[in-house]
Parts: sequence; structure tokens; C-alpha cells
Amino acid sequence: ICLIHFYKRKEGSLIGDQTMGVLSVLVHVCGFTSFAFAIYYDAYILKLPEHIHPKSESYGGLAKYLTFLNMCLQCIFFFVCLLADMSTNNSVIKRVKDVMFASAAFPIGIFVGVIFWGLWSINRELIFPAKLDGHFPVWLNHLMHTTVLPLQIGELLFSSHKYPSRIVGGGITALLTLGYLVWIHVIYHYGGFWVYPVFRVLTPVTRPAFMALCCSMGFAFYILGEKLNSLINKEVEVEAKQAPTKKSRKAKKDI
Repeated sequence: ICLIHFYKRKEGSLIGDQTMGVLSVLVHVCGFTSFAFAIYYDAYILKLPEHIHPKSESYGGLAKYLTFLNMCLQCIFFFVCLLADMSTNNSVIKRVKDVMFASAAFPIGIFVGVIFWGLWSINRELIFPAKLDGHFPVWLNHLMHTTVLPLQIGELLFSSHKYPSRIVGGGITALLTLGYLVWIHVIYHYGGFWVYPVFRVLTPVTRPAFMALCCSMGFAFYILGEKLNSLINKEVEVEAKQAPTKKSRKAKKDI
């Protein structure tokens, strides 16, 4: 609620469309460039030694990591946002942007940041072992797992979104979530290893429960984005309706 009040000017009206547009474009530029650079560095520059990343666990390449897939998703999403910035509100690219934000970019991006730092706070060995220190730059870790949180919150606040129906939006989120779970099982079947350490320490009973929890979190973040977007839009609509009334009252006082 406090963040929503950022939309208001000192005199009580809304921040101008031009200012909001600049902030929105700034988020889009930062999002696209930061994720594009992180993808390039991770794919072409970062080299981990054999004892850190054995060849026996190379099946699936970088695409086996949800973090890398999310970076690709975020990079594409913010590029679409930049295209939408240059198009009309009713354009196809704007509708594509809204669906991507609602069903993929926001829920999956927030999930990646929350689950990574949540597991880290419990025991970092479950998600990012200490043996990576000295080989994996700290700044790259933050580009992968931290910046997505403020960027998606900024996108939520500074850009208007029209959410699809929950069947469509939530359905896409569910398909993406279940799709990744199938993918890591394919990797386990053919590669013989679990992608993340947390899956290795869980039992055959607790592992499915944890996966179900992750699926639930993904859908919960979809609902969260939907509710926050609705709340922000309502606040903006109310302020927009009140603005002419306040101006007329002020004009009468001046007379």
C-alpha cells in the first residue's frame, strides 16, 4: 500500500504520464541489458573447474538450471517491453507483454529470487555450495537471483498491465512450472543426477512434497501479482477521478 502512494504528487494528483513513462523505460532498459550481459557472461566467459562442475553433470547444459532459463525469460520479456514502449496501447505486442508479465515474468521471476535466498538462509549448501566461492562472481550471483526482484516490482508499479483471465494466465504458469519439473526428472533419468543439491538430500517422500510446495508458490505469486496489479489500477483510477474535482475546488477558491 505504501508503494502505491508513490504514484501521488505532493499536491495529491498522479505523477505525470511522461514521468511514469521514463521510469518504465528505465526499468526495461536496465532489465534487458543486465540479463543479456549475465547470460553472455554465464554462457561464454564463466569457466568452472572440473572438481566444481564435473563433466558427468553436464547433461542439459545451462538449460537445466531454472535460474538460467529465468534469465532468458526475463531478457526476452524486457525486450518485448521495449518494443511495447514504442507501440500503441492496443497493439498486439502490448497484449503479448501483459500475458508474459502476468503468467511468466512476474511469478517465475519472484519465485526464483524468493526460493534461492530462502534456501540460502536455511543452508546455502542446498542451493549454492560454498565451494563455488572464488570461482563464481558475487555480482553475477546477484544479477541472476537478486535484481529480478526490484525489476519485476518496478515493472508492476511503473507500467500498466491488463491481466488475462485466470484460466489463461494461471494455466500458462502451471504449464511452465510442471514443464520444468518434468525437465529435471528427464535430466535425472538420462544424466543420473539432480540439478540442485536440495533434491539430493530429500527423501523419496519429502522430494515430491517439496516439488508440490514449489508449484504452489509459483501459482501463489501469480495470484499476488494479479491482486497487486488490481489494487494499483484501482488506486490510479480513484486518483484520476478525484483529480478534476480537486482542481475545480481549487479554482473556485482562487475565484
